Formats: sequence, C-alpha cells, structure tokens
Amino acid sequence: MVALAACDATQTVSPKVAAGSKSGFGPTGKVFDHSDKFGAAYSGTYNKSGDCSATAMFTYDGSGHARFVRFSNEQIKLTWFCGSEDVTGSATLTSARAPRDSITASLSSKDFKGACYGFTLSFTVTGGTGRFRHASGGGTIVLNVPSARCVGYYYSDRWRGTLKF
Repeated sequence: MVALAACDATQTVSPKVAAGSKSGFGPTGKVFDHSDKFGAAYSGTYNKSGDCSATAMFTYDGSGHARFVRFSNEQIKLTWFCGSEDVTGSATLTSARAPRDSITASLSSKDFKGACYGFTLSFTVTGGTGRFRHASGGGTIVLNVPSARCVGYYYSDRWRGTLKF
C-alpha cells in the first residue's frame, strides 16, 4: 500500500524550472567549474631565428606534465627586441591524450638577457580549445637553461599560477 500511495502522490514542479532546463548545471550548462592553483613542468629544446639586427625569435618545444592538462606538449614563441630586456610572446599547452584540449597564454618578461640565461616570464591565460575554451588565469614561468654557453639548446621550465575553466 505504501508503494501504491507514493505512485499516486501529487507531483510538484518549481515554476522556475522549465522543461529541458539545465538548472543543476549553472547558467552556462557546465557541469564543473574548476578554479585552482596551476602548476606545470616541461623540458625540451629551443632554437633561434633572426640575426638580432632588430628582433630575434625563439621557439621552445617541450613535453611534460601540467595540472588539469596532465601529460602534454608545450610550445613557446618569444620575440626579443635585441639589446633590451623586454620579450613578448605566446604559449600553447596541448594535451597529449586529447589534442583538442589546449590552453593558450600571452607571455612577457622584463628581465630577458638572452636565450642562454635563465629568466622569468609572466603569463596570462587567454583561452584555449576543448574543455579549456573559456580558460583564464595567470602566473609566472621560470625558464632554466643548463649552460650559459648555449651548448645543446636545451631548456626546462616551471609554471606557477592559477587556472579557471
């Protein structure tokens, strides 16, 4: 009798919830909203193009691990205004397991002395693709080069900051 009474009970629906509503998912329909500390570590090789008559370009290609992105590939492109300590550029972190998931960031530094020396970059997340398409955040990247003699053109870096997606 109890089961029968429950089946016959009057159903009530909130007037604020329409058919097909995403009421449990927030205003954008997202199931999750991540916002937390972000960290990553990469290593790889870099190369330089340009003769430094005005600007030089540096490209850093590496692989490593990042929080939320997990095992991933990194590409950093920097433009250096030769003779200054200013450098600007961009970075893309792409998931190795799900290449459609990537994070993009703009980069800048005021202490760049050349690609053969360690330096710190500021990053601002500008978006991404896949599950990171609405990403935002920022922080710093500490980039290390094992030798000031520029032998081998290897680097490693560490990202620290926040990420929201």
